[in-house]
Amino acid sequence: MAEHNTKSIELDGPFAGWRAELRGSVSARILLDLESGVASRALEAFSKIVVSHNFKGIDGEPVTDILDAPVEALTATLEAWSKVNSISPQ
Repeated sequence: MAEHNTKSIELDGPFAGWRAELRGSVSARILLDLESGVASRALEAFSKIVVSHNFKGIDGEPVTDILDAPVEALTATLEAWSKVNSISPQ
């Protein structure tokens, strides 16, 4: 199996120090889900591209599942990933 390239994202502001490693390559299905406009589909797809992270939950404790982190941190991470990973068809 081919090794996936990854993109490192580091957040700032209220999430300074939070880091995530995300896949650089995604399947067409994941891309469609990310761009679906349906939050539940997009967040589930987002969780599939996260390789590792040090995110915390709303209680300040580390989380295993990234979907347990604050949605604002997830949104910021996805936006940063989109900027460094130009995969959207134009």
